[in-house]
Amino acid sequence: MAFGFKTQRRAVLIQIVRAFRGENFPAEVEKIFEKFPLEGEKSYPLPNDVRRGLIAAALGFAADGEKIDLVNLAQLAQGRTLAEMPPLTTLPCACNGCSGGEIRVTDLCQNCALKPCIQSCKFDSIHSDGSRTTIDGTKCKKCSACLRACPYGAIAKTIMPCENVCPVGAIFRDANGRAIIDFSKCICCGKCISACPFGAIQPRSQVIDVLRAIRGGRQVIAMLAPSIFGHFKYAPEQIRGAFKKIGFSDVVEVAIGAEITAIKEAGELHERLESGAKFMTSSCCAAYNNLVEQHMPEIKPYVSVTGTPMHYTAEKLHKEDPDSVLVFISPCLAKFREGHADKNVSFVLGFDEIDALFEAFEIDAADCKEAGFPYDSAKEAREFGFSAGVSGAIKATARGKLDGVNFVPINGLDQDVIKELRGYARSGECDKGNMIEVMCCSGGCVGGGLTICPVAQAQRQLKNYAALAKSLGDEDHPANPTFSK
Repeated sequence: MAFGFKTQRRAVLIQIVRAFRGENFPAEVEKIFEKFPLEGEKSYPLPNDVRRGLIAAALGFAADGEKIDLVNLAQLAQGRTLAEMPPLTTLPCACNGCSGGEIRVTDLCQNCALKPCIQSCKFDSIHSDGSRTTIDGTKCKKCSACLRACPYGAIAKTIMPCENVCPVGAIFRDANGRAIIDFSKCICCGKCISACPFGAIQPRSQVIDVLRAIRGGRQVIAMLAPSIFGHFKYAPEQIRGAFKKIGFSDVVEVAIGAEITAIKEAGELHERLESGAKFMTSSCCAAYNNLVEQHMPEIKPYVSVTGTPMHYTAEKLHKEDPDSVLVFISPCLAKFREGHADKNVSFVLGFDEIDALFEAFEIDAADCKEAGFPYDSAKEAREFGFSAGVSGAIKATARGKLDGVNFVPINGLDQDVIKELRGYARSGECDKGNMIEVMCCSGGCVGGGLTICPVAQAQRQLKNYAALAKSLGDEDHPANPTFSK
């Protein structure tokens, strides 16, 4: 993750939570502005408007206005009844106004005799003055042919990091070169947050909304995404105890819902293939679902209609207690939008926000003790956070009744992958297999934009936790496939 996102956001969130626990929240929020650099943040000079923007985002508001009144925003946060969308905001004051897409000849140019760069250019935009080559920007079409042709790597193409990583072209530049997000295109994958080295793109936090519900005496239940045990290296009873200390009335694993998803999706796959369908894609990744709705309606007939683990977990808990406040604890920004649309989900918090909450409440989960989860979720349900984890769960729950199924894991969304998926939709078949599992983030949910550990470390820790459980494929596991061969 970029320095700006990882350290500044955490430091601000800690101060916001501490201010909320004080006697005069609006006044304490205004004081945060004066404390930079904050405790736990590396010393880094920030302009006043950037400070205010970071605080506004941590309060849950957009930070793209010219004047930000922190006292007023703190008061509004105290009276807010619903979290606002979209879940991202840009900080124009923090944006570097990067120049992206320009192709330049660097000082590495050796003025080759054969001039392969000039020969490669179809637009007569490259010339030599006898000592080095130059590019005429008015003629250059940015095709990168010269970049590929140069044997010395002396031609470079500048990029705008956030724009470069966006798989759907939702980020563009205004007249000043600053990043603007087109939310009609944005799928909330969160890649831009990590890419920006200036912290100019920030999630809008719902932490105050959750703390207000707890303070108001509501039954607030934390629903933990399966991948959380890859990022917090504590035992289940320690995690539950830490959440209880914050004030959550209960803590449950969304792996419960993952079992339901696996069973239903296995049954749906069986039915579709039996009826002649050539392939089906998974429907667990919220960013992928957004991609389908906003950019690829042609593939929608091939997408599973099975709900996500979050949906089934929230549905179950809501039936048990309709008045409870259900908070999904997420590695992923796209879940904020899914949660907002799900009538059973009240709020969503990222793993990074939980980390900040533990710090603000001075909680060491290692010292916490609570009863473990009442239901032992299956190994494969806990592994939903891995790339190919959904496929593994479907295989296990099918218990050998899905002969002839070839699983195709897609480990990370980018423009090339999107083109590939469009091709499958056009042809009506996938030459690689008939069950495509799509994960937007590299590594799976453990690599989500709101996580706190390197992917490899999180994968190891989650694998160790999953290994403690029984398999969905075990005969004595209560999971029961919804189809028969």
